[in-house]
Amino acid sequence: MKWLKKTFIILTGLIAVLAISLFIYKEIRASKAKDLMIPSNTQALIQLNVDGLVSELMGNAISNPNTYFFGKRDSTRVKKPKLWETGLAIPSTLFLFSDKKESDQYYTVQRISDINRFKRFFKSNMRIDLDSVSTAVEGGFSYFQKKNLALLLNDERIAFSIGRDSTDQSPKLRALLQDNQSTWVNALNWSKQHTEDRKGDILWSNVDKNWFTFDFLNGSVHVDGLLKSGKWRLSDAPKQLKPIPNAVLSAYLDADLSEWIKAQDSLLHRLNVPVDSIYQYYGGYADLHWLAQDVKQEESIVSYEYDDNFEMKEVVQLQEIDAPNLLLRLKASPHLLGYLPEKLFYKFNKSNQADLISLFTGKEGSTDTIFDKAKLVFNLNYSKSPSVTRHLSWLPFFDRWQKIKLEGRARDQRSMQLHGYLILPKEKIHALFQLLND
Repeated sequence: MKWLKKTFIILTGLIAVLAISLFIYKEIRASKAKDLMIPSNTQALIQLNVDGLVSELMGNAISNPNTYFFGKRDSTRVKKPKLWETGLAIPSTLFLFSDKKESDQYYTVQRISDINRFKRFFKSNMRIDLDSVSTAVEGGFSYFQKKNLALLLNDERIAFSIGRDSTDQSPKLRALLQDNQSTWVNALNWSKQHTEDRKGDILWSNVDKNWFTFDFLNGSVHVDGLLKSGKWRLSDAPKQLKPIPNAVLSAYLDADLSEWIKAQDSLLHRLNVPVDSIYQYYGGYADLHWLAQDVKQEESIVSYEYDDNFEMKEVVQLQEIDAPNLLLRLKASPHLLGYLPEKLFYKFNKSNQADLISLFTGKEGSTDTIFDKAKLVFNLNYSKSPSVTRHLSWLPFFDRWQKIKLEGRARDQRSMQLHGYLILPKEKIHALFQLLND
C-alpha cells in the first residue's frame, strides 16, 4: 500500500505543478495583452477573449470527450491544422479596430511566429496557396485579397482586413505595418472607456459608447448591449399590440424614429420608398410577424431573345415563387398606404383599421387596434422554422439557432439596454464548438 500512497502523492504533486504553471502562463499572457495598442483614430473595436474561450472549450471537451474526440468523422476529409498551429503569435486578447464608428471593415496587426506554418494553416483551411497567388508590394510585403478578406505580410508580421469593402486594401494595410505606433493608444483602456468596463467573450464598442457583449456558454450564447442614438426617442410608457399566436418570429418596437428615417434617405430611395411620406405619417410603433407556412406569389422574370427578324426582344414571364408569410403593422396615418410601393422584396397587400395599417404577403391583415401596456420598448422572439431558415439562409449560422430572444428596455429616451440569448441544439456542448464544427 505504501507504493500506492507514494504514487498518489507524486501524481497529485505533478497535477498541482501543472495547474500552477498553466495559471502563471495565463497570467503572463494576460499581462502582455494589457500592453496591446490600437490606432488613436479608432472609432469602433472588437475585443475577443481568446484564452477565456480556449479554457472553456478545453473544460467542455473533458466533460464531453465523445463529441470532441470520438465523434463521427468524414473519412474523406483532410485533417486540418488545429487553432494552435496557425503560425501566428495570437495574444490572449485579440483586438480588431475600425476607423469608422458605423463601419463594417475591421483591421488587426499580428506577429508571425512561423511563416511556413501559417501558410500551411491558411492553405489547409482556406484552400489557398499564398506563395502562388500573392503579389509583391513595396516594402518587402506579400499581398493577397479575396473578396472581403485581405492580408499583407512579411516573415515577421501580418495585417488583416475583413468586412464588406472589396476594394484594394493594400495601401491601408501597408500603412498599418509600417507605422511605428508612437501615436497609438492602449486597447484595453480604450475599451473600458467606451463600454462601462464590460466583460465578455466577444465585446464590440464604438466611440458613441454603444456596445454589445457575446458570452458563449454550453448550448447558448448570451447577449447584452447598450444602444444610443440622438435620432430616435424611445417611449416613456411602452405598449404593444396583441401578438399573433401562430407566428414563428415576432418583433415590435415602440419608438419615434422620425429623425432616423430621415437619415436613411439614400437607402429608402433605392427601395422606392418615399422618405418624406413615411417621416410625415409614421406614428412611432411597428411590429412584424412571420407565420410558419409560406405563401405563393407570382414574380415577373425579364429575359431577352431574338425574334424572327433577329432583333432583340424583351420577354416577360410570370413565375410562381414561395414567399414568406409576413404581417407588418404600423401605427400611422392611413394616408401612408397610398405612398408605399406595392412591392418591397415581396408583394404586400394593404389594409387599415383606425390609425393602424397592415402590410401582408398572405390573405389577411390585422384588425387589432388596442394596445396593451408593456415593460419593453423592443422585443424579438424566434423559434426555429423551415420557412425562416430557408429565406434567411444567407445569414451565417442562422440554420443552427433553435430559439432567439432579445429584449430592449429604455434606459432613457435616447438609449436602450439590450439583453437576450440564442439557443443551439446541444445543451451540453459549448456554443462556439457547435458553431465552428462542421
